[in-house]
Amino acid sequence: MSALPPEATARWYEDKVRRYGYDHRGLGFRNRSSQEKRFDALLALGDFDGRRILDVGCGFGDFLAFLVERGIHPLYTGLDICEPMIERCVERFPAGAGHFDVGDALDYEPDESFDYVVASGLFGLDSDGARERIRPTLERMFAWCRLGAAANFLSTRYDTQVDNRIYVDPCKALEVALALTPAVRLDHNYLPNDFTLHLHKTPAWRGSPGGDHEAGE
Repeated sequence: MSALPPEATARWYEDKVRRYGYDHRGLGFRNRSSQEKRFDALLALGDFDGRRILDVGCGFGDFLAFLVERGIHPLYTGLDICEPMIERCVERFPAGAGHFDVGDALDYEPDESFDYVVASGLFGLDSDGARERIRPTLERMFAWCRLGAAANFLSTRYDTQVDNRIYVDPCKALEVALALTPAVRLDHNYLPNDFTLHLHKTPAWRGSPGGDHEAGE
């Protein structure tokens, strides 16, 4: 299995765009259904309507389109390392529908805070040092959010694996998330080869009746 340096990762996606155009194949997804199931899993993070959302690795802005089709209208920012994808987003959406930036998540310095930060498919491609980038990227995503962050991963619990993809052990991913917050949910129930982590800034038990009780009481 080969690995790609970050600049080659951008070129990999640019080649996909040239070959397949502006659809799910240009993002490396096999079909649109699997992409939308991943988006559905992200929705469990919270109510995105009217919230400030950062979509890390936004691709063609498909998550924004997915939200708008469902009557959800966030204050949306999309970030992607692939410039042709960001150019497509600017062409695709009317002025004011969203803001789009070209950049690497580990170099990005937002000039505003966000209610929610999400990433779909960001950690799928086996690029140079990509596994080592997962933890710091999640840490940055969680630091940028006010309410919560979510990201999906290909799962090692799936029998069939594809070359040039990163498969993550859900148990190890959960350990990384729990090091950031005790308020974590792991959803491994929507696709056989994928799971989503939800990280919340405030645990649901805080502020609820009996929420101050010690464990076991």
